[in-house]
Amino acid sequence: MSLRYFSPDEDPSAVPAAPRETERALRPGVPLLALQAEARLRFENVAGLVFDMGDVLFDATAWRLWLLQLLNRMGLQTGYRTFYDVWDREYLDEVHQGRREYGEAFDAFLRAGGLTRCQIDEVNAASRLRKSQLEDDVQPFPGVRSTLARLHSTGLRMAVLSDSESTGPTISARLARMGLGAYFTAVVSSADLGVTKPAREGYVKAVELLGLAPARTAFVGHEADELRGARRAGLRTLAFNFERDAVADLYLGRFEELLPLLDRNKRLDRRLGEAA
Repeated sequence: MSLRYFSPDEDPSAVPAAPRETERALRPGVPLLALQAEARLRFENVAGLVFDMGDVLFDATAWRLWLLQLLNRMGLQTGYRTFYDVWDREYLDEVHQGRREYGEAFDAFLRAGGLTRCQIDEVNAASRLRKSQLEDDVQPFPGVRSTLARLHSTGLRMAVLSDSESTGPTISARLARMGLGAYFTAVVSSADLGVTKPAREGYVKAVELLGLAPARTAFVGHEADELRGARRAGLRTLAFNFERDAVADLYLGRFEELLPLLDRNKRLDRRLGEAA
């Protein structure tokens, strides 16, 4: 079997970390807490949030870990990041843009990894069932449901912007099964738009559906490229469960850290009411 996806510098057993405490600093030599306090000032006028979905609202790695373990047992020795960097970049992105069928792309990916037709059929049969089971059982990260409920109760407008092979209504139904659907004004899918993040169109569409200007909206994401895309589109940026090279206006160690932004918006609303 070909070892195309094998990286000698990566431990094949390595898995992505769960959401973790903030570790980055924005500028060398400046205490992180001071930087966080300074960054919060940029969110005084934020009235809407646009969320990435997988690995921000819930753990999207379960099926990926299962698949990699199956392939490892079949002899494909590769690491998580090496394997899925290829899948995401060379195959899945076209699926999410609606330019390629998922099944065909998945077959081509496994074939490029050196699997035989018989092995590919075996993986497909097991994978479809397992993927469906895991998606049906997925639960939000700790603190997500309660935080979104509090943000929604204040009138803060919220949307989801997802790179997905599923349409917006399908994603909305999935959010509803997780108990999150009622909190979002809009759901935008790359499958409907024909473009994936970090293309500007997705952020612009989400902001438009919220009825806000980009400057009054923040994007909550975890991938460095997608956070850069949001910044280029004029949105504020919040990084959660983020990649080590992610650059954002504010870094969240826990999802509940969105709530101080809620407090600021309450104070802003009070000041606007007093001035009226």
